[in-house]
Amino acid sequence: MKRNPYIIILFCAAVLLSCSGSRKYFKVAERLEKQGLVNEAAEYYLEALQRKPTSAQARIKLKEVGQKHVSNMASEFFRNFNTQQLDASLESYEKMKDFYTKANAINVTLDYPRAYDEDYQKAVEMYCSKNYSMGYLLVNQKKYSEALTYIRKVEKYNSNYKSTKQLSTIAFCEPLYQSAINNLQSKNYSAALNLLAEVKGKSEDYKDSRDLLELSTSQQQRSFILFEPKPSGDQALQQIQEFLYTNFSQAAQQKFNNVQIINNSPFQNAPSSTDLNNSNNLDLVQAIRKATGADYFYVFDVSNKREYNSGNSKTGARGFEEVVTRINDTTTKTEYKPFDYYVVKSSRSYSYDFKYKIINAYSNQFVASQLQNMKAADAVEYNEFARRFTGNINSLYPYNPPTLSPIARYNPKNWRNQFSARSDLKSFEDLKTDVLNQNIKIFVSSAYNMK
Repeated sequence: MKRNPYIIILFCAAVLLSCSGSRKYFKVAERLEKQGLVNEAAEYYLEALQRKPTSAQARIKLKEVGQKHVSNMASEFFRNFNTQQLDASLESYEKMKDFYTKANAINVTLDYPRAYDEDYQKAVEMYCSKNYSMGYLLVNQKKYSEALTYIRKVEKYNSNYKSTKQLSTIAFCEPLYQSAINNLQSKNYSAALNLLAEVKGKSEDYKDSRDLLELSTSQQQRSFILFEPKPSGDQALQQIQEFLYTNFSQAAQQKFNNVQIINNSPFQNAPSSTDLNNSNNLDLVQAIRKATGADYFYVFDVSNKREYNSGNSKTGARGFEEVVTRINDTTTKTEYKPFDYYVVKSSRSYSYDFKYKIINAYSNQFVASQLQNMKAADAVEYNEFARRFTGNINSLYPYNPPTLSPIARYNPKNWRNQFSARSDLKSFEDLKTDVLNQNIKIFVSSAYNMK
């Protein structure tokens, strides 16, 4: 009964999954060769020798079977080349050269008609000519996406072929450029900016894309005044507000490209800044906008600072220590003696309320407004001996082993680790630093998303 060769290949691959050694590849190659699958066998002989270059058996078989494989691929190339099947002929030749090169790298010299090298170059020339003509035609028909398919085929073999670079630039850039023009006309500057950035990635000077990119960028530019909060009667709150104001300004200068902070305005300490959107302040708002050129106002306030410390909460518990006593030279006695310990819990937190508003300087309307509780907390939980313990921690159990079935005895490792777990809470100063850093991130996010 004739066996299906594909089933054999699948079987061989399954065998390889169980072991990746050279010998296994050699055995699979032998099975394939016996079934008449010369090409497949040659690939496995090659792999076997690559894994173990000292294998004389694999070297002999690769020389023999590999030469048949190369000859088969050479014949396939010749047949495809003479029937003008360019894609197939190039694929056949490149597979042949790849196998030839790999074998040669491990000192197995194979042979093929050298005249095929010249035929291959002719095939490449015809392939490029054919695909270039199609790409050129499609570009002229403004079918840019289709054109790119053919242009990339030419680029694979010769990116300098005729005016391939120019065609590639046009096919890639033109649809993006036209979409950017449409977005600019509809004042969708953000979309235009993204499209023109892609054009720039391909070509720095495609048509007037550089000028349009500058235009889109400038239209995306937004400026705002960051108002310093009113002085607070609470010194701690005042310190927070001053810290945030200074660091908000620094963050804006360091992180924003399209958002500019106006930090030299005499209006930044306006006493009614927290009520800028009040209808009674409309004249003030417009005066500040005209004087500074600001697009937005960013005002914020801090209140309700809280510090919380729970103190230590201790809960009594009982564990068991394994004690082994030697009775004589051959006999020991194991006991589990109870001991007392505490489960200690403690927590600490630092928080305050942060409120901000972003006001459109042109419309005097809120762009964003949020009240958020800024909080950082730390908590610890650890075990503490009721009396000083100097023994081996691995002899301790949270349960009495003899009273539990082996199935019910869980691994006490995590419980034991609790005796050396972290017991010190973060300081209030560290928690305050965490909160302030969170607050700066919120500012950066809110200011960056101003629209």
